[in-house]
Amino acid sequence: MQRKWNSTMNAPRYINPLTDFGFKKIFGNEDVMIAFLNDLLEPQSPIAHVTFIDKDELGVTRYERGVIYDLRCRCEDGSEVIVEMQNKGQLNFSDRILYYLSRSIASQAEKGNTEWDYKLTPVFGIFFINFHLQGFKPQSIRTIQMKVNETGEVFNDNLKAFTLELPDYRKRDEADCKTYIDYWLYNLANMETMTKAIPFQTQRPIFEKVGNISELVNMTEQEREMYNISLDSYRTNLSVMKNERAEGRAEGRLEERMANARNLKRLGVDNATISHALGLTLEEVESL
Repeated sequence: MQRKWNSTMNAPRYINPLTDFGFKKIFGNEDVMIAFLNDLLEPQSPIAHVTFIDKDELGVTRYERGVIYDLRCRCEDGSEVIVEMQNKGQLNFSDRILYYLSRSIASQAEKGNTEWDYKLTPVFGIFFINFHLQGFKPQSIRTIQMKVNETGEVFNDNLKAFTLELPDYRKRDEADCKTYIDYWLYNLANMETMTKAIPFQTQRPIFEKVGNISELVNMTEQEREMYNISLDSYRTNLSVMKNERAEGRAEGRLEERMANARNLKRLGVDNATISHALGLTLEEVESL
């Protein structure tokens, strides 16, 4: 018999949904995925069923790199949905999004069918990102699709991507959340530290199921072991990212001090004074 979590326990109540295991456990549930897709995509006819399909997209040739998605499913109308969680900012991430969706689109080609007329089914890419997308203004929800510059018309709606940025939701209160997607992103960003029932269940009853799936006391011993491995990996990556940011800031401060030292030397200030004022070694100042 599984024990029930209570508020006096020091241990977390819910899994961290930003870990690989936690994310796939939550969104790998068909009911949760359906509810989320309906809230995000707002289709004319609500999605009633999804089928999880192979997450591997092999290369066209054995020499070509394949793709492994976090989650991949197909709706009853044939449209395909790729769902990814990314914790670490990545160079050329916008290119990665385009590559993922393009590979899925290209896989629809009917090999050997000379009468195939290029009719495509929609592909949606949904990217939860635990950072702000580099090179763009911070935006909680960003919708990306092909449009005609001159008129703003949608050129083709068979390829669409969404980026959902989580960081700002750690600074929000529940009262700041107004939309269904706000509810999802708030819960994902804060679930690991929650000690009460997951909020917004009145507005969206699916969050009761999310809570049941996510409670640590409801996990089997095998699931708990897999989760701990995933959590260790997540924390290690988080530590590496913090160190990289700290090193970047330190490098930036050193470059700034060196620039100031150059300016002081141009003004005729002696090396010893510059070294003492800016915290540089005498050798560093003399080398400028």
